[in-house]
Order: sequence, then C-alpha cells, then structure tokens
Amino acid sequence: MSLFLCYDIRGIQSFIFRIPRLRYIIGGSALIDCFDRETMKNLPVPGIEHVYSAGGKGAFKCPDFETAELLKNAIRIEAREIGIDIRFGMDADFSNAAKNTDDVYPFVPVELDGEPCNASGLYPLGSEKGDHPVIHKRLFVQGNKMFRWFENDLIKDVMLFPGSNAKLDFFHNVDANDETDSIGGKEGAAAIGNCNRWAVICMDGNDMGMQFRTKAGAHPSEDEMVRWIKTMSVALDRCSHEAVRSGIQEVIREWHDYEQNEHTPDHFVLPLRPIIVGGDDIVLLCHTAYARSFVKKAIRVFNETSKIEEKKNGKVLWPATNGELTVSAGILYCPVSLPLHTAITYAESLLASAKHRGREFKEDKKPSPASIDWEQITDSLVDTPASRRQRELYFYDDDIKETVELTQRPCTLGEFCAIEDLADKYKKKEIPPSVLHKILPALRAGYYERLAFAAEIKKHQKYLFEDLCEYPNLLKSNSRWKLDPVRKSRSTDVLDALILLEEESRWRKETI
Repeated sequence: MSLFLCYDIRGIQSFIFRIPRLRYIIGGSALIDCFDRETMKNLPVPGIEHVYSAGGKGAFKCPDFETAELLKNAIRIEAREIGIDIRFGMDADFSNAAKNTDDVYPFVPVELDGEPCNASGLYPLGSEKGDHPVIHKRLFVQGNKMFRWFENDLIKDVMLFPGSNAKLDFFHNVDANDETDSIGGKEGAAAIGNCNRWAVICMDGNDMGMQFRTKAGAHPSEDEMVRWIKTMSVALDRCSHEAVRSGIQEVIREWHDYEQNEHTPDHFVLPLRPIIVGGDDIVLLCHTAYARSFVKKAIRVFNETSKIEEKKNGKVLWPATNGELTVSAGILYCPVSLPLHTAITYAESLLASAKHRGREFKEDKKPSPASIDWEQITDSLVDTPASRRQRELYFYDDDIKETVELTQRPCTLGEFCAIEDLADKYKKKEIPPSVLHKILPALRAGYYERLAFAAEIKKHQKYLFEDLCEYPNLLKSNSRWKLDPVRKSRSTDVLDALILLEEESRWRKETI
C-alpha cells in the first residue's frame, strides 16, 4: 500500500534568526531554501515520488512502509547536517500526513563538551576551536555558494542597464565599520543610503487555503490530487520568483538612475536583500526609498504570472479564484538596529492586517484584492500595529458622538496608489514644517478644534484646508474625510500620506 511522507522543518524563524547577524541570517535562510530545492529533489532513495518541497515543508509518495522509513532516515541525516529540527507525518491519506507531522527529531550536537562556537555561542566544539560545522555552513557550503545563493537565483540574468557586465550583489552587511565580509559593511551602508534605516517587506499569497479546500471539495482521486499539488506548487513558486525578479529590476532601474555616479562601473552592491523567497512567501530588506516601487511591481507581476501559469499548464491551478492569484504586503520602515526577528514579526503583523483588508472585498470566485499595510518605527520599543494605532490614531469624539480614525491603513493597492498621489501633491506644495508639526495634534483634538485648525490654514494652505474640511455644508467629494453613518465613524488618509513623505525626508539625510 502506498504512503505519503510529509516533512516540516520546525521553528524556521528560530533557526534563521538564531544568530542575530545579517550574513548568518542570510545563510540560514539559504540553507533551508537549498534543502527544499536541491537536497529533497535528489535523495538517493529508489521508488519514491517527489510531490513538492518549499517553504520548509514537503511531501513524497512512497510505494510501501519500508521505503517511507528509508526516506525518513535519509531526510533526517540531511537535516542533521545543517542543524535543523524536523518532524514527519506518514499516512495513506495525503491530508492526514500533511496535518499530523508529530514525529519530531530535534537537532542535538554529538559533542557536548568544550568551548562554545565562536560565531554563535550555541554549540560546544570539544577540543576544536572556531565555528561549529553547522554554523560554518551558513557561510560556506560547496565553496562560496551560500554567500551568493540568492544572487545566483534571482539576479543571474539581471543587468544594471543594457550591455552592462557589472557584477551585482545584494548587500550582506550594513555596518560601515565592519569589513569582515568580502562585501563589506561600508558598501552595504552606502547601498541603503547611509541613513541607518531600511524597509522590511513581507509578502504572502492570498486565498491559498481556499484553493486546497475547493480542490478537495471536488473529491478528486488520489493521483489527480497529487498531480495538482505538484503542478500548482511549481507554478506558485514561479509566481513568487518572477514577482521578486521584476521588483528587483524595477528597484535597480530607479536606483541606478538616481545614484549612478556613486559607484564604480564594474561592481554594484544593490539596495536590497532577499531573506526568504519560496512558495508564496517573500521576505526582503530594501532601501526605504524603493520599497513601495518593489511592492507595487511585485504585486502586479505575481498576479500576471499566475494567469500565465494557468494558461500554460492547461489545467485549473487556482480553482477557488477563477484562474488567478493575488499577493498582499506589509512594509515596516525601521532602524537597522532593530533586531531583525522583531522587525520581521512586526512586518508580518502588517501583512496579516493587509490580508484581512483584502478579504473584506473578496467576491465569489474572484481573488481577494492585493492589499498593503505599512508603518514606521523610530525607536526600539514596539508593541503591535493594532495597539499602536488604537492608542495614537483612534478616539471617540464627544463633540459629534462619533469614532474618529486618523488612518485608512490597511488599504487595497488602488487605495494605496491614491495615497501616494496625495503624498506627491503635498511634496510639490512644500507644506511648511511649522504646519506639518501641527497637523497630528490638531487632528487628535475634538471636532470644533479641528474646524478651528482648518480655518487657520485656509488662507495659505487652501489645498490642505479642502482635504481636511469637515464643515457639514462644505464636505465635498474632494475632502479626504470619509464618513460611515452605519458605524458612526469618520476617517482620513492625510496622515498616511504624510508618513510616506516623512520617511522620504529621512532617507535623504545621511546619518553614517
């Protein structure tokens, strides 16, 4: 009787961020990506059928129990080589095998005596000195491969400009005082604008759980389900990779146009750094100036590629959403000193918020609209996006007996582009700093005080007066206030646009 063997790498983020230094984080992510893409597809176990492997999870179809046990042992050996904890599920039914991965095998080093590893302090080395073998592999496997894993995959065909032969690298270090890497921190710091800030971007496909439920609801045969999963997982991975490649090319174009005189002609350190690209998951660090461009391009190409894959395969890949997929994003602008595991967790919260917004507009047999949420942080004390906004941007106005929301985040891609247009308008108008500093306190006041502020700025900033106008007889269509009589609330996106402007002013000021 055939069996399905599913594996799941336990605690992926814990593994990746176990050593809080960027080059080791990059290497940890690359090891998992390599484990899925290469190691799992080339296991020397006869008779097995590789179903899929991506994002730290995978599945195989085995002809019998003995073969499944051989395969499990082979995967355990490979997992141990790179120091990951892994768990397995085995069942004749694919769904049960995938859901019940409760056979756990943690990584425990053989040598438990001696000095701790120099790089991590995690594992003892016995009589040896230096780095533990599993830690060393984050930097060097097969020569220098881990160091350029994502370069080899994502920018092997990318050119800085037509005809350019310049070598391209993602930044591996942004500490200008650290030159321990072959690509030093000084080049990395210059790539993000020498401003000690970056954008942490998390993206994830929408409605993926619905695809599985819809397919299973059609009661396909076991072979049909396996074929669909194999084809669909490859197509989904291609959607993410094409989206990231296109986003990278868009960033390169804008960045080179702006900073082409800042670099040598034969080698360029690019202003971004992929951390995770696999399945429908994307995590990436980016120069704050280009994060929005990357996200918008990636969203569009992800959707376009999903349609192309559906037509190319001649099969129904996305049965729940009429042959197409969308992707949503969370963007966090933060200091590079904020620990990455904290920053990525926060960005994932923004992503979850964006996906929830998309589901509010979900139509039957259509994908949820691509949505975006973003936030900026200037200190190292963070809570959650929802808590922060509840504390700073939401309040009950006793003057009008309504809830006031000083943000319209998260928003759909179309709404986001409208907020960008508003930010561009304010940029061209050059709002005086004295007025900018008054806007947030004025909007957090009661209704009548907000009216007084609007009247105060009407003479010199009429455009801003129109955007913030709340006079009942003057509340025109060009006002940026939206009224919701059902919820008895009103909201504005003026501060959302100003956040984008504020972040732009930060990256223009070098702090290194």
